[in-house]
Amino acid sequence: MNEKKHDVILLVSKWCSECVPADNAWKRLYDERKDFNYRLLDVADPEGRRISIDLYIRSVPSTIIDGKLSYVGILTKEEAEELLDMP
Repeated sequence: MNEKKHDVILLVSKWCSECVPADNAWKRLYDERKDFNYRLLDVADPEGRRISIDLYIRSVPSTIIDGKLSYVGILTKEEAEELLDMP
């Protein structure tokens, strides 16, 4: 089995219609690669709220990779793949 190279968290909100396609892009990429950890967190949940405060996140969807804010907004599967493959 492949070693997981990155931890990816997508911060979302229940009212966010743009969060669904962003989640779908990450899920498709995870289904193909399985070489990273992926979690979906709502900013209303305690852990999601803590992360959004710690990283000064004011918009969703927001992608956090390895504890760092890496992308804000809707990204495609290809853009997600580029983020994971950056050195």
